[in-house]
Amino acid sequence: MSAALLALQHNASQAWQEHVHNQNKPRGGNEMNAMVMENKQIKGFKAPKMSFRDAMKNEKGLTLIELLAVIVIIAIIAAIAIPSISTIIEKSKQSAHRSNAHMLVDAARLYISGEGVNVSTTAPTIINMEKMKALGYLQSVPQDPSNKGETYNAGTFTAPNTGGTDGSLVEITNTAGVFSYTVTLVGKQTTAVTYMSDLDEEKIDTEALDLP
Repeated sequence: MSAALLALQHNASQAWQEHVHNQNKPRGGNEMNAMVMENKQIKGFKAPKMSFRDAMKNEKGLTLIELLAVIVIIAIIAAIAIPSISTIIEKSKQSAHRSNAHMLVDAARLYISGEGVNVSTTAPTIINMEKMKALGYLQSVPQDPSNKGETYNAGTFTAPNTGGTDGSLVEITNTAGVFSYTVTLVGKQTTAVTYMSDLDEEKIDTEALDLP
């Protein structure tokens, strides 16, 4: 066999081997090879075994210090909130007493004009809640905001003109033709509480009230 023929056979053999090698080689070069290796590693990964009991053991609760911190925070909030609520309730009661006092004075004015009462300049005219209600100048005795479920002490009155000067009342004074009004508000407690005592009309909204 000639040397040229041998060289041709050798080259053909090398070309065939390279062709077979390229067919078996993963396509995509180095990046494809890296992905194949990565997939093989993922497929071979096994998650550590853990029972439900082991998982529950890893759940962390509050430590003693954290629990104490929560208690302290709650105590601080309560210390701030409770006095504030008490103050709001107290102001609400005072406001209700003042409104009732104004209502009583208005009823007394209607009584003076409606009955044509001649208010003496030497002695005050006194009219209590019960008398105002009996004569129709007060629809009902107001509720006492400081004594839940109870009305004020309205006093006593029997028509035509008995009583009417005790309990919660208004006193009208005539000074040279100028009428002035003072209010007394009394509760029904076992030990009577006087919220206002002869308080001038002008001071109803400003005077400190004696609340239990």
